[in-house]
Amino acid sequence: MRVAIHGCVVAWLFASALSACHGEPKRGAPVERPGVLRVMSYNVNFGLAGDRAGVDAVVVGAADVVFFQETNAAWEAALTRGLRIRYPHRQFTPPADWPAGGMGVMSRFPIIALEELPPAGGPFFAWRVVLDTHLGRIQVLNVHLRPPMSDGGSWVVGYFSTRRDRLHEIEAHAAALAPSLPTLIVGDFNEETDGLAVQELTRRGFSDAIATMHGNTPTWEWPLRGMTLRFQLDHLLHDARFVATASTIVDAGRSDHKPVWADFVRVGE
Repeated sequence: MRVAIHGCVVAWLFASALSACHGEPKRGAPVERPGVLRVMSYNVNFGLAGDRAGVDAVVVGAADVVFFQETNAAWEAALTRGLRIRYPHRQFTPPADWPAGGMGVMSRFPIIALEELPPAGGPFFAWRVVLDTHLGRIQVLNVHLRPPMSDGGSWVVGYFSTRRDRLHEIEAHAAALAPSLPTLIVGDFNEETDGLAVQELTRRGFSDAIATMHGNTPTWEWPLRGMTLRFQLDHLLHDARFVATASTIVDAGRSDHKPVWADFVRVGE
């Protein structure tokens, strides 16, 4: 894993580059992109709660709305303290039974509704969030699906045995979506694009901005017994009422997950 100073330096360099390109006047000030909505998803890692490099990684992305997984009270305090100017609208739900189960959202735009969806085949709840954005009212499903670990604690067995659990989760959570609203489904899916949950959403007409633009580029890495596991576990999916015009896997922060963002425009807007 990268040491803290490396994460901070990378974040600072990226933030400086964004200021030069977009004319951002100061840390925390929003970047105006008329007709474009930038959405970020970031599993911040509950074990790094309050880490400054993680807060800076959000600044690097300069997103309009950020959805978090694995937040807790310390993460909420650090993110609010560091980003309250940029994101006046925010909400967090602490973890329940599992320390990695918290969620958060920070937004430039009003949060009209937030519905907590109970676990369905995995240990973590999901969120359905309705936002009033400059592209109109939209809904976002923020998910943290079951990790590929068996009930006995084996990642090898779990890689193969938990695929249908994530499918069941996404089917249950998607049932809460309002068909009338343009929809994004974001978060830590704990599976790659060939996973059953992602494939089910693809069958329903969703497209993954990360996989489409970056192929199989990993968003997650973990050192294990002299090697490093790398997979693309974080996804930003959109329905046919959006088009993704850009996306990035951000090389910043110290979490095992990298922040990911995509720019969306409304079809016909």
